[in-house]
This record gives sequence, C-alpha cells and structure tokens, in this order.
Amino acid sequence: AGGFIWSTWIQLQSTSAIPYLLDIRELISLDDVMEELGMGPNGGLIYCMEHLEDNLDDWLDEQLENYLDDDYLVFDCPGQIELFTHVPVLHNFVEYLKRKNFTVCAVYLLDSQFVSDVTKYISGCMASLSAMIQLELPHINILSKMDLVSNKKDVEDYLNPEAQVLLSQLNRQMAPRFHKLNKALAELVDDYNMVNFIPLDLRKESSIQYVLSNIDNC
Repeated sequence: AGGFIWSTWIQLQSTSAIPYLLDIRELISLDDVMEELGMGPNGGLIYCMEHLEDNLDDWLDEQLENYLDDDYLVFDCPGQIELFTHVPVLHNFVEYLKRKNFTVCAVYLLDSQFVSDVTKYISGCMASLSAMIQLELPHINILSKMDLVSNKKDVEDYLNPEAQVLLSQLNRQMAPRFHKLNKALAELVDDYNMVNFIPLDLRKESSIQYVLSNIDNC
C-alpha cells in the first residue's frame, strides 16, 4: 500500500507471506540447516546469515545487478536481537551495501501491542538502541500494528518519551532497590535523544506515506 507498493522486498529470513522478489532460501534454508546440522533456530539462523555474508560478492551481487539507481529496495531482516548484538554479520552486510553505493537506512519495527507499560517500553528502547549502535546507520523506529491498538492514548505517551516521566513510572512499578538502575536507563534514553517512535497504521495511506517520507528524509 502507499509508498511501499514501489518497493522491492528482499527476503533475508526464513518464512513469510510477503511475495518477495528475492529469497535467501534460494541460497540457504534455515529448515535445512536445523535438520542437517542439528542446530536450534537461533544458532541455525546465525549460521544462515554468516553463510550469506560469505556469498555476498557472488550470489547477492548477481541478484542485485539488474536493479536501477532509483529503485527502492527493502531488505526484510530477521528480528532476533542476537544478530544485532552478538555477531557482526548484519553490520558487515550494511558495509557491503555501502561499498555498492547504496544509500542505506535502518527501519526498526516494534509491535505497538508490546508497548503496554513502561517496563516493556524501556526493554524495546534498549533493543532498538542496541541495533542502532551496532549498525551505525541513519535510523527510524516504527511502532507497528497501530491498527490493532484499542486505546491509542496508551501508546501516544511513548512516541516521544521524556526521561523524568519514564523514571517516575518505573519507580512506581518497581521496588526501591531498582531506582538507581531506573535512573540510569531513563538517562540513557534521554542522553541519546534518538529513541522515538513513529506510529504506523496500515489502514491509512497517510500513515504509510508519513513513514516513507521520514525514511527518505533520514
């Protein structure tokens, strides 16, 4: 819908209903890795991504050679946080795209239904900040699935967080022994001044266009 209708979706994860034009399973399959190497889903996913990294200059080069300079490509990455914190594979993937003269922006999606209270929100902020630091890219945070939120007011307070408000809410919900930690987390979000979220409602074309314009500006 909207701006995304012009995009080419490129699959970098194992399963999805989106009709991708390029699918990493043509190179390697998570199911095959788990079956043949006896790995669990997380270890298997890391193995798949490292295999992709080893084949960037061969397989992916060939897949991307027919796209034009003004094409808008969306690389749909796995959501496992280990890929952003424990291993350099996604950072190296970004560096590969930069060497190929792509203009790259990271779009981090957080499920709006996850942001139901301040503790979950802080957890989401820390995950987003971790990805932001690891990828070293212009970065947009999206609060997705807003169409499924029954009370929008519950979410709106978290779109542009204020450290003192977060700290007050955390301290009310947690035991006094956590107050010093709460203060450090709230100040971390405030110091970076980069962790804010744009709501996305897929029912509204204006919402999609607003997200796309922010990505373009970023």
